[in-house]
Amino acid sequence: MRTARALAEIPLEDPVLALGTFDGIHLGHQRVIGGTVDRARAIGGTAVVVTFEPLPAEVLCPGPDPVLLTTLSERLELLANAGVDVTLALPFDRAFSRIPAQTWLDGILAERLKAREIFAGASYTFGHRREGTAERLRAWGAARGIAVYLVPAVLNGETPVSSSRIRGALRDGMVDVAARLLGRWYSVRGPVVAGAGRGRTIGFPTANLVPPARKVLPAIGVYATVVDVAGRRYGGATNVGRRPTFGGGAVTIETHLPDFDGALFGREITVSFVERIREERAFVGAAALVQQIRTDVARARELLAHVGPGIIR
Repeated sequence: MRTARALAEIPLEDPVLALGTFDGIHLGHQRVIGGTVDRARAIGGTAVVVTFEPLPAEVLCPGPDPVLLTTLSERLELLANAGVDVTLALPFDRAFSRIPAQTWLDGILAERLKAREIFAGASYTFGHRREGTAERLRAWGAARGIAVYLVPAVLNGETPVSSSRIRGALRDGMVDVAARLLGRWYSVRGPVVAGAGRGRTIGFPTANLVPPARKVLPAIGVYATVVDVAGRRYGGATNVGRRPTFGGGAVTIETHLPDFDGALFGREITVSFVERIREERAFVGAAALVQQIRTDVARARELLAHVGPGIIR
């Protein structure tokens, strides 16, 4: 898959566009993207995803809490795996947010990108103050001779799958719910960094990740996880928290891999959250903590017993 950060970087042939922010690449996004890829293949065109980096919400509604479900590199990997030919990740800032809806349609989609067909979610909005709607996009396409496909929301129960719903589930520690909405486990990727070394001294060494600054983390607590190390998957027990038994501090992600034997410092790993085991709490001393960790590891093994082949336990 090719990637670009500007409209003129990559010439496109018969582009079929997928429009949206696509944070998370959840089940609803996957339906839009899948339709785009299928149509591009059917007409011999190019499947193009048009998205933004950073997310519009990060620019227009900044706050103290991260909102990102997928970093740009994660999004690009997922899009490539979905068969997308080109991803155009447009830089989003306040100046971009003031582009009128009609300019987005005529000046960018038609003139610059030369869209042949377009896919978007049924709730898609665009332009300054979201003045453009999905129905306006459809009507514009009909007038221009550009086929526009508005994809209905994917429902989970009676509620549409959405990025905001996934964020809420993660902040409540319901990683199993998030996984159902994403169609995969929610994961955090990064290099293993040096920790305080306390886990090793009590018999439970951990791989420590610094949380990505912009990415949503599951609620503080202990989780059963699957950890990818150089293409091999291991079952783990992961603590997301502040280590209150040892005085607290910044939030860290610490994972014990009971069946891994080797050095991880400096290596990139991916921690995927399968199910929450318990909340984080302080213990009266190291002995009580060790006993609880033994229980957590045993519970993680039970929860991961249903996971498919490839897990090393």
